[in-house]
Amino acid sequence: MEDFGKRIKELRNKQNLSQEAFSDKIKVHVTHVSRYERDKSIPSLEVAIKMAEVLGISLDEMVYGQSDKKARVQIKDHELLKLFNKTQQLNEDQQKTVKDLLSAFLLKADLTQKLKDG
Repeated sequence: MEDFGKRIKELRNKQNLSQEAFSDKIKVHVTHVSRYERDKSIPSLEVAIKMAEVLGISLDEMVYGQSDKKARVQIKDHELLKLFNKTQQLNEDQQKTVKDLLSAFLLKADLTQKLKDG
């Protein structure tokens, strides 16, 4: 987790979030954010997940940096990312239903576009 604090600070600044605003969003005291950014403390997994969600990045990207970013898909829409994260808490049948609905919607959008183009 080398440069973790520096990475958190850079990502927070890219989102134009003060330490106070960021701490409010991740539900920790601002002094904790300061300690994380100075590499004086490491957040719990629960807090790290909230941080990644607020910053709109994956947990591994937040922890390890962007060394293999091209191998990952990054969801920039925070609401969509939240929804995808919530679907991971569903049981297998419910996840399959979500996948089927999404596949059907994308198929319809693709066919609609092909009809317009052709």
